[in-house]
Amino acid sequence: MAGNRWILGLCAWILSSCYSLQQAYWFNNAFNSRMPVTDVLQQSGLPETARRKLQLSRQVLKFADEQGLNVGNAYQHYIPPGPGTVSYLVQAAEADRLALKTWWFPFVGTVPYLGFFNREARDDKAKDLKAEGLDVSLGTVGAFSSLGWFADPIYDAMTKRRDEDYIQLLLHELVHRSFWSKGSAAFNENLAEFASLHLAEVYLKAHRGGAGLAELKNYKAEKEKLSQWIFSLRDALKELYGKPMDRDQKLKDKAAIILSFRRERFPELTNPELAGARDREWNNASILGAALYAPDTKRFQKAFDCLKPDRMGDFLEALQEAEDRTSTVEQALDSLCAIVIEKEGA
Repeated sequence: MAGNRWILGLCAWILSSCYSLQQAYWFNNAFNSRMPVTDVLQQSGLPETARRKLQLSRQVLKFADEQGLNVGNAYQHYIPPGPGTVSYLVQAAEADRLALKTWWFPFVGTVPYLGFFNREARDDKAKDLKAEGLDVSLGTVGAFSSLGWFADPIYDAMTKRRDEDYIQLLLHELVHRSFWSKGSAAFNENLAEFASLHLAEVYLKAHRGGAGLAELKNYKAEKEKLSQWIFSLRDALKELYGKPMDRDQKLKDKAAIILSFRRERFPELTNPELAGARDREWNNASILGAALYAPDTKRFQKAFDCLKPDRMGDFLEALQEAEDRTSTVEQALDSLCAIVIEKEGA
C-alpha cells in the first residue's frame, strides 16, 4: 500500500512540470544506488567517519521513535559518495519588495524555492530568474524530507557533518516527516528547527553524557544573534520599500543599507559556518530565505511549555489537531495555550 502511494505521488509530481520530470530523473539515479545500512556497515573498506555516522543514525532513529516522531522506514539506506552536497537550491524575490517567488507542487503545496540534483540545472534556472529582474539566492541542501512519501536515505554528504550537527539534521528532517503544513514553508522550517534543536539537546544529555552539548548551545546562541541581524535588516528594507520614491532610488538605498549592515552591524560570531554569512550575497531573496531558518523560538517555546508534552510527537500531534480547527497554522500554534487553560478549567 505504501509503495502504491509513493508511485501515485511520484506520477503526480512528474506530471506537474518539466522541472519535476528532470528532478525525478536525477533523483531516480541516486536513489537506485542506495544500499541497506546494515549491509554497508559490514563492508571492510567503509571510511571510519561514514561508519560512525551510520551507527549513530541507528541510535538517533531509536530515540526519535521514542519521542513519537514518524520514523517509519526512513534512513535505512545509504547512498554512496557523489557530489559534496545532497542537492542545490535556488530562491528568487522581487528586487524592490520583500516577496519571495513561490512554486506549487502536489502533496507539498506552495514552496518558496526549487531544489536540483544537478548544479548546472540549478544555475541555468537562476539565470532565467535573474533575466526576469528578480533577486536570486543560490544555496545547497544538506538533506531533505519526502514527508513520508518514500524511505529517505542517508547521503554520504550528510555523514561529513560534526556529530551534533548530524544528530540535529536527522531530527530536523524527521520533524518534517511528522508534521507538514501545506503552503506554510516558513512555519514548517521554523518548527523543524525549534523541535530538532530541542530534541538534539535532550539526546546529547541522555545518550552522550552531554558531549557536544556546549557546541550545540553555542551554535543556538550565535544563530539567534544572526537571526536578529537578519530580522533587523529585513525590517530596515521593509521600511524603505514602503516609502514613496521611484524604483531606481529604492534600489540604490537598498544597496547602501545592506552594505551598512554587513560592515557595521554584523554580529561577532565564532562558528565558522555562521560567521561566513557576512560575505554572502545579501539581497531580498537571500534575506527572506535565511529568515525561513530563523525560528521564533519564544513563540514555539511558549506553546511547548504550556502543553508540557512527554514527547515531541505529542506536541506535533496537538499542533496538527489545532490546525484542523483553525484558519492558519500560526493561529493553531497560538491556540495551544488557550486549549490547556480551557481543559484545566473544565
